[in-house]
Amino acid sequence: MGGAAYSRGIKEYQRQKHFRIVTVSNDPNSVIAKMADVYYHIDTHNIDKVAEVVVKENVDGIFVGASETNIVAAIKVAKKTGVRFYVNEDQWDKISDKASFKHICRKYGVPVIPEYELKGRPTEDDIVEYEYPIVIKPSDGSGAQGLNICTRKEDFFKFYDIALEHSDNKSVIVENYIQNAKEFFVHYTIQDGTFSLSCAFTKFKVQDTNGPVSLPLFHMYPSSYIGEYLHKVDAHAKAMFAALGLKNGNVMLQGFYKNGEFYFYESGYRVGGEQMYYFTDHYWGLNSLNFMINYALTGFSSDEVIAEKDNANFPSPCCNYYVVMKPGVIMDIKGIEKIKAHRNVLNVTEICKEGDVVTEVNALDVRVGFRIHVVGANDDDLAKTLVEISQTLRIISTEGYEMQMEPLTYDRCINLIRNK
Repeated sequence: MGGAAYSRGIKEYQRQKHFRIVTVSNDPNSVIAKMADVYYHIDTHNIDKVAEVVVKENVDGIFVGASETNIVAAIKVAKKTGVRFYVNEDQWDKISDKASFKHICRKYGVPVIPEYELKGRPTEDDIVEYEYPIVIKPSDGSGAQGLNICTRKEDFFKFYDIALEHSDNKSVIVENYIQNAKEFFVHYTIQDGTFSLSCAFTKFKVQDTNGPVSLPLFHMYPSSYIGEYLHKVDAHAKAMFAALGLKNGNVMLQGFYKNGEFYFYESGYRVGGEQMYYFTDHYWGLNSLNFMINYALTGFSSDEVIAEKDNANFPSPCCNYYVVMKPGVIMDIKGIEKIKAHRNVLNVTEICKEGDVVTEVNALDVRVGFRIHVVGANDDDLAKTLVEISQTLRIISTEGYEMQMEPLTYDRCINLIRNK
């Protein structure tokens, strides 16, 4: 159910292990449909119909990828049919709702961003008291949809209503905007209730000369803040996740680092959209995508003890490069095959295609054309490789302009690599 971005990895693993893939989607021309041994043209949110397929095809377990809406549907299908799925409804509700998550963090000593308590829709008197800038976002959802930075009270209700519109549970969070901070993420792999820190990266955003765009350019690994995180937060985070009863899968913490302190604001109990398993597989032979498939099939992530090999301190620098695009219609894409063949490129996830319309929406699934996993022998090697990729890739609009929002330079890359 979903997981198109992972189709290449799933098919590669299927060739090794010879399991059977049954897929459902509402698009018979989708990657999901084409990767299947058996395909059903069913909307993933039609729980009864999907459950019928599960029973008919003797399915062992469900895989969904990073789609949060498909996770909710999969939980319902698993409950209805008894097949394996790594998360239950109670766990998902507590982790996916940002307000609930922050409450649990405070209980277990995981530092979070201060927020304003909302009791229904704020009044004009309420918003005068806020210290701007503030972040206004839906309490559920992901991918920056519905999130805005509000710098003045005159814009508050406009952004509040946008956040409300993007919230399924019609709940909004208003919190302090942490300025001049580094964005910091950690991922844990969970095996039978044991948590191991698999990676930690620092996120850097794309630069746009036409105005602020809150979208990633690089996820730089390994973050230089791993040591401080392990000292200050790791034990608290593990205690929190254990209390939630998480037994298998992957869990993430997302937050900021500033002046020696961490501030977390979100978690995700799912395989990461950034596909960090390409790096862990490259360095340690550990692949969380395969572990998730194993669990769905057998109830066990791996025959080996993952924590004995897992190590977030990668031995060389690496980067998840997000190619963010300007608005327009894609006429031509060139250079991808050459990039795939580069000695330092582990993977290219192709999200866009010729003919796609890119709008001005500030959302990952609209503006990011490619995710490229790149390694380097050292800082200089990684920086030169990133520039070479940017220069090789050509995304041309129907109006003839280059659609890459930020063509890379060596100085920009080496600065971010050294300050990750």
